[in-house]
Amino acid sequence: MAAIIKHRGFGLLFEMGCGKTLTAIAIMGALFEAGRIERVLIVAPTSVVSVWPRELQDYADYQFTVETLLQDKTKCIRYLNNLVKNPYPKLKVAVTNYEKVWREGYKEALIDYDADLIICDESQRIKGHDSKQSKAMHELGDLARYKMILSGTPVQNNVTDVWSQYRFLDKTVFGEYYYAFQNHYCVMHSVFKSKVMRIINEDELIAKEHSIAFRVTKEDALDLPEQTFETRHIEMPPKERKY
Repeated sequence: MAAIIKHRGFGLLFEMGCGKTLTAIAIMGALFEAGRIERVLIVAPTSVVSVWPRELQDYADYQFTVETLLQDKTKCIRYLNNLVKNPYPKLKVAVTNYEKVWREGYKEALIDYDADLIICDESQRIKGHDSKQSKAMHELGDLARYKMILSGTPVQNNVTDVWSQYRFLDKTVFGEYYYAFQNHYCVMHSVFKSKVMRIINEDELIAKEHSIAFRVTKEDALDLPEQTFETRHIEMPPKERKY
């Protein structure tokens, strides 16, 4: 928790199965019990949104109330307002998906929610520096007191994936301007302008990336249990079977 208090933004770059969500839940609880946060916004891929309430139920050792916001815009805003109005002294947690955050009216409602902590789960989803959802997350992040990114694969295509995620997390690390970052760390193809030919100033880049992030690999987590495989047989209804 000390790291996120010091830097205001921090990355949990844990490989899959190494406990990103559990660690984030523990940090949320520590900040809440220290009186530093009351409202949390978690933005995640649609398939992951419904997982967060279950994980909170299993692992959060503190009082919380959570709303998953996957409905139409009107319902989502109503549920968000209900969360704000909840009178009980619990950590208020809203979980929504990336595809919705930039939508007109909804982004403004998320701004009004005024989250103390924003968690960007599977943050590689905002690796595109000029996508609408990336820009919306940058705007929301600029208003939050604390921020976290969670990702096992922050770099999927090339090193330029890093800029947008860190622009959300802490714009002082790699700067506010994508092309300044690109020019400082990349040699681009002379014809295919978006293609990185090679990385330059790599040691500096890695040092800055790790200055506000913690990396855990499966090799580091030596006490991980063996994988368990379970086969489930599912009978599809006639209509689905036909397709």
